[in-house]
Amino acid sequence: MIRKYSMKSDLTDLPGPSPMVNSMKSRIRECKPKNFVETHKFQGVGENETGNIPLTFIINAAQEYVLFEDFTENHNKTYFQIGSPTLGTEDLAFNLQVRVTTDSSETPLEYTIPLSQTRAFQLENVRRITVHLNNLPIFFQRRISFYLEKTFCMSCSEGGMENGM
Repeated sequence: MIRKYSMKSDLTDLPGPSPMVNSMKSRIRECKPKNFVETHKFQGVGENETGNIPLTFIINAAQEYVLFEDFTENHNKTYFQIGSPTLGTEDLAFNLQVRVTTDSSETPLEYTIPLSQTRAFQLENVRRITVHLNNLPIFFQRRISFYLEKTFCMSCSEGGMENGM
């Protein structure tokens, strides 16, 4: 995991009140005056490779796999890409079902991706990403690639309890 830190004071301040985020729990989260903006990347590594290098997972048909979960209270913006390399023409009839749970809806967002394609998504306040294979016999497995980059606001420990984590 790669972490990149920056202080809010290093960023451009926009005029107006602090940004607020509505959550499913009907309460408002506000970024404190002093905070860190941090980016985490969930990616693979490769010799002489740079950029968004996806991780590879082998998943079984008829099972739902959790690829990402966020248990924090932090506001976030999440970019992820997901796909499955085509192994042959027989794979073109099958799909990967992606479910994304966010703070803004109790019902997960659902996307269907043909196994021969890769898709990219950018969403706000992502809490969970799961996948499963559609219409494959139960004993089949497929390889999927997954890359995620999450940027979020995190209160710093300066300024007493009010500004703590």
